[in-house]
Amino acid sequence: MKKTMIALAMMCAAGLSITLTDLNAAPAAAKEKITAPTQELVINGKKPAHFSHAKHTNLGLDCATCHHDAKHQPLNEAAIAALPNADGLRCATCHTEKFANVKLQKRMDVFHTRCKTCHTDGVKGKKGPTNCTACHTVAAATTDQKPDPAPVAAPAPAKKKTKAIEGC
Repeated sequence: MKKTMIALAMMCAAGLSITLTDLNAAPAAAKEKITAPTQELVINGKKPAHFSHAKHTNLGLDCATCHHDAKHQPLNEAAIAALPNADGLRCATCHTEKFANVKLQKRMDVFHTRCKTCHTDGVKGKKGPTNCTACHTVAAATTDQKPDPAPVAAPAPAKKKTKAIEGC
């Protein structure tokens, strides 16, 4: 009876040890799945824009400042690292023609709302650019980055050229 109890205790200890090792290894493996891009991202669209995670994290902003889940709960670095792929981080995953808020159904509206609000309010006394050409540059348009899936729209009719204004 005593030998059986000792053997059972040893098996339980071994099982617990393996389980704890797996639990400790899981976050490390998960963090390798998704990390902030080191190169500037290009947000493709009619007028591509560039975005640098490094510039924003150097200001002290964390992932949850911009990224949230389908229930609009902020996603911190650990939650993002645990995602199986980056699809859940793309605005267009939820912000579609079926999104409840009509003003946030298009990716462009989501970015303009989120980015320009933060750039206008500022972080630690630093404000970001709010003019079109600060983000929408020729360099962004010529990058080789894989495009974000976006609905294809019919070309807009030709317009008379007008002077660009801030917030276009």
